[in-house]
Amino acid sequence: MDNMTPMINTVTRVTLVLMAGLLMGWALHHETREFTLGMTLGLVAGLVNFRYLAVKVRRVTQSIASNEGNAFSLGFVTRISFAILVTMFAVKIEHFSLVATISGVFIPQLLAIPAGIYLSVKNKL
Repeated sequence: MDNMTPMINTVTRVTLVLMAGLLMGWALHHETREFTLGMTLGLVAGLVNFRYLAVKVRRVTQSIASNEGNAFSLGFVTRISFAILVTMFAVKIEHFSLVATISGVFIPQLLAIPAGIYLSVKNKL
């Protein structure tokens, strides 16, 4: 896939739909409020990390394509620091499920796999 933008937009839309469903679950089902809040917090952090990684990948590819000699990185330290910050927030405030928060951080990255497969099959047809 030459252009990442459709995949990024697809993952963003699916993640936002998941967050909307989780927030409705938080409002309507009181027994799972801790889980839904934790998962929503994790999805927000995961989506921010996913979109930040996309920006960094674009910058790296532009740097390589234009033959600039700049040193580059994919912002791993920034992304892991943000994930640790969100995890610490979930630990400190007891209204968030820690397990749901940590699993929510990884969901947008995992959604990129089926989104990429779907878009590549869709483009070949």
